[in-house]
Amino acid sequence: MSEANIVDITPFLAKHQLPLKYQYLSEQYFVPLAHDILESKKSSTPLFVGINGCQGSGKTTLADFLVTWFSNNTSLNTVALSIDDFYLGKESRKQLAQDVHPLFVTRGVPGTHDTDLMNKTITQLLAGEVGVALPRFNKHQDDCVAEQDWVKNVAPVDIVFLEGWCVGSEPQPLFSLSEPLNELEQLNDKEGVWRRCINSCLANEYKSIFNKIDYKIMLKAPSFSDVFTWRKEQEQKLIAKSGVGTGTMTDEQLVYFISHFERITRENLNTLSRKANALIELDSNRDIVSMHLTSDDTLQPIIFTDLDGTLLDHTDYNTNNVSELLQQLQSAHIPVVFNTSKTFCEVVEIKNELNIQQPFIVENGAAVFIPQNYFELKPIGCKEVAGYWCYALASPLSSLLSDLDSLDAQYKAHYKLFSELSSEQISELTGLNNAQARRAQTRDYSDPLYWYGSDELLDTFVNDVTALGYEIKIGGRFIHIAKNTDKSAAQQWLVKQFTQHFRKPLTVIALGDSDNDKQMLEHADIAIIINNPSSKKPVKLSHNKARYSQSPAPQGWVEEITTLPSISSILNTIEEQKSHG
Repeated sequence: MSEANIVDITPFLAKHQLPLKYQYLSEQYFVPLAHDILESKKSSTPLFVGINGCQGSGKTTLADFLVTWFSNNTSLNTVALSIDDFYLGKESRKQLAQDVHPLFVTRGVPGTHDTDLMNKTITQLLAGEVGVALPRFNKHQDDCVAEQDWVKNVAPVDIVFLEGWCVGSEPQPLFSLSEPLNELEQLNDKEGVWRRCINSCLANEYKSIFNKIDYKIMLKAPSFSDVFTWRKEQEQKLIAKSGVGTGTMTDEQLVYFISHFERITRENLNTLSRKANALIELDSNRDIVSMHLTSDDTLQPIIFTDLDGTLLDHTDYNTNNVSELLQQLQSAHIPVVFNTSKTFCEVVEIKNELNIQQPFIVENGAAVFIPQNYFELKPIGCKEVAGYWCYALASPLSSLLSDLDSLDAQYKAHYKLFSELSSEQISELTGLNNAQARRAQTRDYSDPLYWYGSDELLDTFVNDVTALGYEIKIGGRFIHIAKNTDKSAAQQWLVKQFTQHFRKPLTVIALGDSDNDKQMLEHADIAIIINNPSSKKPVKLSHNKARYSQSPAPQGWVEEITTLPSISSILNTIEEQKSHG
């Protein structure tokens, strides 16, 4: 747990009369919940979060905590609304009791809220309006607070929380309403008029509001029998704070009051838990037993990709065709890690051009670079380099050059190190301009060879280099030499860091076009080989099945990524949210 995610909640505990164990609960459950809500907000459209829980379950406290956390840890503006603040006033309920059914005089059930006001308020907030009046209800007086005392939002809201015992509740099948459920219904609603009217409200005006909810949280009690004890504690807090009033209740009145909510509460306990994005299960003491996030059931995709011939066209290195998709993936919190033979300087230039901030791997797995503060904690073994955390897996370039000098002198006439090539030669071989060539020659760990000798001599050279403990990878244009490291080793190290960063399990997707990418592809959950007509040695995997693109880069990369179900489902959800907004 990083310090950035721990809020000093001492004043918060005092405000809600909470025990110190709530500090532990916040760190163990509520901070991860806040992160999950944050990750689900994949666009600039305001997010609507509904919190359901029976009386006394802690939903108001949770909503207040989440607002506090977002205020302290993000730049997002949030507001918490209670469905209770939209209750009809005392006189309006009396009129409703006369016109429809006497039980509607008691606040709480669907039908006793001002749904037009609730719908209007929420719609205005989700539209980004400011100066929206936020209604309040005084339970101590059992009546609405005067409108001139309502607070107004002063800035556009990014996340709207709505908490309430019936938030997200759905209508029951009509046949289930035929028999009374408890003594209240038996004595006061023999014909079922009251409960059918409540059900109709849920099917219509409440449904139009609840359908706007993007993220559902449920605080689930073990059973309805616990509700009385919890609600009694809530009532005692109200009396301790404000004294006995017209809206407070004795134990006998409380039993009668809670009976109004029994039918819907029991239905919620049976059905809503299956539809919640976050299910928090409580025991009889209101301690959390477990929390399940549906996002934990969905694999988090991580994309590792080679550049030349895979993501970028080998001839012009143009990024225009992939820029939009890379931006969409970044907005969707899907990391795209460049795993390339290119140097630090080259990759930084490409990343700046694409305006993306993601980790990357350079010089065929020689080192991993992570933007500082990308993860909550700097991984062990990293040093700080030019605004990045750097984890080096390879020895410095000087070691390789020394070993090459120790080989038979005859080889020298048949290859050139990349750093020894002239700008003109690099341009002819790679299409890079002078500035790009200089960045490519600024190497820290490796120096690819351009071989122009015979294939027979190359075989001998490979054997001699291998005897020194190096591995040889023949890429699309150059020969890459590495010792004790490759793209796969760097990929696996970074996957471990991502595993600690994400709550959910990962699915590793790797894309390459040459034999130099083989081990990276072998260690991926999904391996994709991009068609590269200029590659001298087509890739064939030994231990993994691969998908093969029909088109070369960059079109083949775009086609393969966008057709993967694990990617397309996330991108489609974001488009639906934008459309919904």
